[in-house]
Amino acid sequence: MRDFINAGDINVHGDMNVGDNSYSQHKLLIHCSSEELQQERPFRLGNIRIEQSKKVKRLRPFYAVSVVLFIAAAAWATANGKSDLISFLMGSASILLAYASLKATIEPNLFQIEERAAVDEISKILKQRRVE
Repeated sequence: MRDFINAGDINVHGDMNVGDNSYSQHKLLIHCSSEELQQERPFRLGNIRIEQSKKVKRLRPFYAVSVVLFIAAAAWATANGKSDLISFLMGSASILLAYASLKATIEPNLFQIEERAAVDEISKILKQRRVE
């Protein structure tokens, strides 16, 4: 009610009900039945797998660039017969790019963390209810 700016125009003499006509079907996990929770858990695990495959697909070009850079550095060093600054920089860049892309693949993002927390909460609730 503090969002209303009242300059004395609004006079309510009694009860006032404000309806925003919103309806949400979202239920908290604790309010779901055991059967609903057992159906929800594979869905959440599937979401985690889908997100992981999207991350891998999105990072494939970085894997390819790092492999190409590494091969180019090795070829440059082999062609010159010695190690020089260019081969060292190309090799270092490929290793750093490969490390960063591998780290981004392995680390869960925020969505995966939230879904994993929901799966853990479902398991905890089912254990508390002695379903599992």
